[in-house]
Amino acid sequence: MIAITLVGLVTLATLMVGSFGIRYAKTTSNFFVASRSVHPAWNAFAICGEYLSAGSFLGLAGLVLVFGFDILWLPAGWTAGYLLLLLFVAAPLRRFGSYTIPEFAEGRFDAPALRWISAGFVLAISWLYLLPQMKGAGILLGSLLGAPYWVGVVLLAVVVAANLTAGGMRSITFVQGFQYFIVMFGVLVPAILLWQMWSQEPASISGQEAPVFLETTTISYDDDITVTVAGVRTEIEAGTDITYQVGDLVPHEESIEALSGDDWLRPFNNKGLAGGHPRYFAYSVLLATLLGTMGLPHVLVRFYTNPDGVTARRTTVWVLVLLGPYYAILPFFGAVARTASPELLATGDTDSVTLAVVADYAQGTGGDVLVAIVAAGAVAALLSTSSGLLIAVAGALSHDLAGGGVPQFRRATWAGAAVAAGLGMLAQPFDISILVGWAFAIAASSFCPLLVLGIWWPGVTTRGAIAGMVTGGGFATAAIVATMVGVVDDGWGFALLSTPAAWSVPLAFATSIGVSLRDPEKPPNVAAKMAQLHLPDRSPQKSTVDRTSSIPPTV
Repeated sequence: MIAITLVGLVTLATLMVGSFGIRYAKTTSNFFVASRSVHPAWNAFAICGEYLSAGSFLGLAGLVLVFGFDILWLPAGWTAGYLLLLLFVAAPLRRFGSYTIPEFAEGRFDAPALRWISAGFVLAISWLYLLPQMKGAGILLGSLLGAPYWVGVVLLAVVVAANLTAGGMRSITFVQGFQYFIVMFGVLVPAILLWQMWSQEPASISGQEAPVFLETTTISYDDDITVTVAGVRTEIEAGTDITYQVGDLVPHEESIEALSGDDWLRPFNNKGLAGGHPRYFAYSVLLATLLGTMGLPHVLVRFYTNPDGVTARRTTVWVLVLLGPYYAILPFFGAVARTASPELLATGDTDSVTLAVVADYAQGTGGDVLVAIVAAGAVAALLSTSSGLLIAVAGALSHDLAGGGVPQFRRATWAGAAVAAGLGMLAQPFDISILVGWAFAIAASSFCPLLVLGIWWPGVTTRGAIAGMVTGGGFATAAIVATMVGVVDDGWGFALLSTPAAWSVPLAFATSIGVSLRDPEKPPNVAAKMAQLHLPDRSPQKSTVDRTSSIPPTV
């Protein structure tokens, strides 16, 4: 009841904070980009609030529990990607003065077709990124209330859509900044107390042939499941309760690999990542996360809310400072769960590690309070990230595809939320962080080449930009769809399809450069556009003018 109450309060507070933006939602500029007047620090809080998603809050610790050291490449890339964003994209993108990334693409290359293609990738990336948020909501409400999976999915879609249609970007900026502090509190406080309890009796992980139960544990299997113990497969029927004694080997759900302690601790060592190719997995994931950050639509649109290019860079510096502690803490939950909550390996419910390990370690009323704090942080992460993604979806549907203003944006918000909820029903079988990784791979293969070449190379042509985006993003998307439907499930074929960034990103850059070099037709006014991207801001007042938007400043 403590957890349910706190989650309800966070949801109510989110709606109340969002209501403050309603009074400002009177112009198109305010609704789409908060009138380009958000302070760098608060914008950084908002970016972190939407970036710290269910993929990290719930999924990252689960992957650490299963695969160990190799998963640390994910938070390293998620954080360091903002350094590349700071160096190459943030300030020039803001100076160009668009409302959305597809609008930037059209303005930079004078190509309406490129705007449509870009809008399609915005929708693909954003909806794919919304899937782990929807799954996280289903898992969370299922853990707290025992509610069916679909209840959490639908509730998240409704709350976020209602908040967004009320006040637009201004409203969501307040909400996401507020939710960042809840997310950090929901991680930091349990981690400190968990460290104090765990450090009193630290259990050794290295040297074990496989995880074992450190205390007598009874596991209730709610669904039919197949587990393996020492290589032996056993089918367990729903409703079965099994008690395991101290020292018993932990059974693993069939799809989860049983690693020895040394294999779990060492990188690139006897793991089934990417079809048994952990080194390829590391390189591909690092490339996807480092470059994909530069292509995430819901992150990039926030830089349009800064007053100018200088403040856009300051925002990015703030983001780097704020993200570091968060990603340094989360893997600790997965490491502790290896000994404290091994039953998660037996049920396959690894996406609930952050909640489960606190519940297992902290008992009584104090433990209930800690679980409630973690649950509140998870809800804040779900709401904040979903809000940013739904803004990107609604902007693409209403502004880039339909050419409309605020009324169309509100209708597009509900339509986008409905699609996200429908797709969220299908996301239950997939690991949360894997879904997030796929979104990064598509972003790195589509928008990263477009932005980097479009901002820094005057020689890139319209045909080159289109060819690079369609080739890289298209092949990455096709590879991920093939993985989801199970075309290949092992070996190099699975590695190349499930983690495509290692080949799809170079393919996108090479295609764009090659086509541009052979294209005799260059875009007009390239020198003026490059100057607009790179010349220093004249003044904060002048830089807030929407220089490329085709929508009137007022509705």
